Amino acid sequence: MMMNKGQDKINIEIKIVGERIMLSVPFDSQEDVRDSEKEIQELYSIWRERFPRKSDHELLAMIAYQYASYYRDLLKIHKQAVAMADECNSEARRMLSL
Repeated sequence: MMMNKGQDKINIEIKIVGERIMLSVPFDSQEDVRDSEKEIQELYSIWRERFPRKSDHELLAMIAYQYASYYRDLLKIHKQAVAMADECNSEARRMLSL
């Protein structure tokens, strides 16, 4: 029986501000995980330079807030898109039933 690589999980290690983190992720998500690791490291480096007096702990809190804020914004956009799709679906059904 052939396994679907996309559903197989692999163990990978990432580093966030020098901390090693072991993750088990779907095979097809490796690149996304590495991209996230890279983006966090890049933001940390930029903010480390911009805010030299902040501790690593403070910078990581700032990064966590930044990503949580982006996530909340995307949730709002998604909710609006779902509502718009529902509205379009209702309108299409109404038009088809005329």
